[in-house]
Amino acid sequence: MRILRNHVLSLMALLVLSLTTLPVFAQKDASARKLLDATSSKLSSLKSAKADFQITSFIGTQEQGNATGTMYIEGKKYKMVTPDLITWFDGKTQWAYMPSTEEVNVSTPTKKEQAATNPYSFIGIYKKGYNYTVSNTTYNGKSAREVRLTAESSSADIQEARIVIMSDNLPSSIRIRQGKNNWTRIRISSLKGNQKFSKDTFTFPAGEYANAEIIDLR
Repeated sequence: MRILRNHVLSLMALLVLSLTTLPVFAQKDASARKLLDATSSKLSSLKSAKADFQITSFIGTQEQGNATGTMYIEGKKYKMVTPDLITWFDGKTQWAYMPSTEEVNVSTPTKKEQAATNPYSFIGIYKKGYNYTVSNTTYNGKSAREVRLTAESSSADIQEARIVIMSDNLPSSIRIRQGKNNWTRIRISSLKGNQKFSKDTFTFPAGEYANAEIIDLR
């Protein structure tokens, strides 16, 4: 499940855009850009959100692992819960708890690390360094549009992506390729905006994990 842990935090990237295979030719389709702008704007307008998702990692076409989970977001803060990992981030400090080992890694992510884990950091990624096209498709029996992006540089962290966007301008499925053959697929089963969370939602509740080993990496 290590691959899953490495990719699961990129999940909300899905809430913002998406990436995957693009044709050999490169172009910036005005219709695709307009749709991405609308999706980015809608996601950015949500002061808070709760999303239920399923994330699956692949090497090529071979599935490596999958997990379902829930993510809570409020501005730069977030909490993500999966069977193998629970993460809290209060805007400064991050706690990552692994139930299998009862360990909590405490860290202060750099701006670059935050960009790799904070969902909203991916908003606008398509605006620089990517080509994109859009086509009509169906998803779960409903009409949708699929935006395909490809990186202009071979050194980009995210090389390809495909985002399925529904009629409400919200994404339902995202596939991301990092490196040559590492894929992450994120499917969002539910996304609710402007939710109300208690102030302690995004901090590690030490009292609930009295037996956990704290590993301070700050």
